[in-house]
Amino acid sequence: MLRSYRTMVIIICSVFAVFLLSGCTEDVTAGNTVTEVGTFPAVHIELALPIHRQIWGNAMVTIHNAPDEFFRIPARIRGRGNSSWERFDKQPFRIRFFQPVEMPDSGHAALDWTFIANHSDKSLLRNYSAYYLANMLDGMYFAPYARFVDVYFNGEYQGVFMLSIQVQPGDGRAELTYSRNPATSEYLIEMNQRIASDPRSMEGRTFVTVDSRHFDILYPRGSDLTVAHVDYVRDFLTRVAELIHEQDDAVFDYIHLPSFTDFYIVQELYKNLDVGHASVFMQIRGQGAERRLEMGPVWDFDVSAGNAYFQGRNREDAPEREYYPYYYSPHGLWAAWTNHWFRSLMHNQRFFDAVAARWLEIRDAEVHAMMNRIRYMSTRYHAAFERNFDRWPIMGEFVWPNPDRVVEIDTFQGQVDYLLEWLEIRIEGFGDFLDAGLLPGEE
Repeated sequence: MLRSYRTMVIIICSVFAVFLLSGCTEDVTAGNTVTEVGTFPAVHIELALPIHRQIWGNAMVTIHNAPDEFFRIPARIRGRGNSSWERFDKQPFRIRFFQPVEMPDSGHAALDWTFIANHSDKSLLRNYSAYYLANMLDGMYFAPYARFVDVYFNGEYQGVFMLSIQVQPGDGRAELTYSRNPATSEYLIEMNQRIASDPRSMEGRTFVTVDSRHFDILYPRGSDLTVAHVDYVRDFLTRVAELIHEQDDAVFDYIHLPSFTDFYIVQELYKNLDVGHASVFMQIRGQGAERRLEMGPVWDFDVSAGNAYFQGRNREDAPEREYYPYYYSPHGLWAAWTNHWFRSLMHNQRFFDAVAARWLEIRDAEVHAMMNRIRYMSTRYHAAFERNFDRWPIMGEFVWPNPDRVVEIDTFQGQVDYLLEWLEIRIEGFGDFLDAGLLPGEE
């Protein structure tokens, strides 16, 4: 079902330029169009108490300016995120309905939905465009849904948020099958170095440590996750890690090559800061000889594509805001350095060749469509995005972890132009690197 949906998205994107040039006023994302050109659906949330990071509160949710409007549906609400919750005034949150609800253009109903603030990304388009690209790639079974909405708390405008999924199994998301037999059950896993400090988690019970990284088992959970399941995940990932680092082609009997290549390309293209330590999702799927570790979904790109002052190798004696021009710039490799698996895989000739071939397949169609999508969204919804910065006047101010150039740009359009320029240089440089056949360390 999801792969068919992705095929439809690619077809839509192939005609996108025609719509844009003809001045079409419709939103060409999959699903229905908004009811008014240049405006986002309005999500009104009634709250009795402020949102808490850990404790669920009561809420009533109403949606206007969308094809499928609804009025005062009861829900629970709480904060979400790590640094984005702790550092920023505009904070992300999560809503859980009591019955599945279909959000605008989502194509499926679900209990849980996330509202991503994108506060440090002054273009507001890094997460959206990365998810847009991932949805056009068919190597990953599952890619995130993303839709911009205007959010109101008790009638007060809170800004533009990106409505997205909660990464978990369910309709239209990761369709996984549970079994009491660990060798036939399927799994959703996140590489997450932060999980060891979470008091709700326990090594050997909810997460495992393999190759000096922590892997949180998101599915199955609770009483369904037995010690035998945990041991199976540890053993499976250990075997994968061993073969990756040995650069043994037997690893391709354990990993799903199309998802690994697509996942790597999206991460490398955006130089996603988190790819080495968190928000790296994967699934153990399939049965028998078809059982593989699949990468995805991609997640969390607000600190990417030139929006980090420390995208380099930190030294203990380095000033807090010192950045490293080579690594911070759109040149050079990132995911192949900071992610220990991709560092070894990019030295495996079969994997390198698969990445190079895949890049040639998608560069002029899907990647080009993603760049056009940024231009389209920033033009059509310019006033809606500008309104966000009337509510949160952060242009010209440092918001962690903005580099100096992002701080200096004091307009929304300037932020978009900077993102496009950064990606254009990155696209050209990444292609040159692959064309030259250079391995990490040789670029």
